[in-house]
Amino acid sequence: MNSYDPIATFYDIEHAHFVEDLDMYHNYAELGGGSILELACGSGRVLLPLAEDGYEVTGVDTSAQMLERAQQALAEAGVAQRVTLVQQDISQLTLGKKFHLAFIALGSFAHITTRAKQQQTLAAIRAHLNPGGTFLLDLSNSDIRYMENMGGQLIHQGTWKLEDGSMLTHFVSPAASTDRHLLELTHFYDCYTQGGPIQRTTTTTYHYLFERSEIELLLEQAGFTIKEILGDYDFSPFRLDSPRLICVATTR
Repeated sequence: MNSYDPIATFYDIEHAHFVEDLDMYHNYAELGGGSILELACGSGRVLLPLAEDGYEVTGVDTSAQMLERAQQALAEAGVAQRVTLVQQDISQLTLGKKFHLAFIALGSFAHITTRAKQQQTLAAIRAHLNPGGTFLLDLSNSDIRYMENMGGQLIHQGTWKLEDGSMLTHFVSPAASTDRHLLELTHFYDCYTQGGPIQRTTTTTYHYLFERSEIELLLEQAGFTIKEILGDYDFSPFRLDSPRLICVATTR
């Protein structure tokens, strides 16, 4: 998995207001009932509203700094008692309990770039679900693949004004592998004031670009039954040009 510790302070500035996927998780939580497991939960963008709706949620992430931000947000919202946060590698889950619903949001599974680790992770998730439990796996599709052909370019992801009046700008430079379905993204986070010096934080993330048939086979090998493949958060069916590749699977 990629480390988000270096950019934890920037993550919520860019992603906290992304809510397009929340209704989907609320719907499946309501259908399944019971306890919920979020893998790669980050700073709690999804698990916080689930906890506010009264669900018992366990969030797992490798980043201590992201989990600290999640704990702070949960405490401020008064729902920390409903959430258990665990710092673990999701390929080596040892939580001591099983869940009715598990999910990985916003393409985080694609940070696992080797076949062995992908298989190990899905097997670990399967082992932590009750019989008939549901697993939601959200992957980027067309909204990440356009970067494959933009190697060497600097793409502006956004600019935000911070509470202290300074500015934050995020650029990303992609590089596609020539022998694997792998995308290397170099991120530049620039903090500055008008006319002042720039403070730059740089980090690199890696994204595996899954094909539908590939992820279906991985899920089936891990002991899941695929119920449907969605193309976006509005529950539309998957097409090759869909923004997302969302797998809805259940345990056998």
